[in-house]
Amino acid sequence: MHDERVEAGAVVAVAALVHAGTVLPSGPFLAPGMIAIGDPVATYAPGDPVLPEAIKGVGFAGRAFGVRTEWEDRIARYRETAEVRSEEFSAHADDEVVAP
Repeated sequence: MHDERVEAGAVVAVAALVHAGTVLPSGPFLAPGMIAIGDPVATYAPGDPVLPEAIKGVGFAGRAFGVRTEWEDRIARYRETAEVRSEEFSAHADDEVVAP
């Protein structure tokens, strides 16, 4: 479940990211490449050493994929995420391509 919200008047530039569970209030400009996380919102640059902890703090894997594997067990968490995504994609294996 994605419960992020960008309020009227906030600006999210190209290549910026509003993470799951984030509320971006009216007014701020989220610059290219910046990442907004949380409620209240905090912003991070790519490579910020506290960014992984902020992503963990909003429970991203659970919100995005329903994955409940412990954050510290990265291999199992990624494996479970891949299984979830594979099931989602396989549900479309018989989709019919419709010409534009």
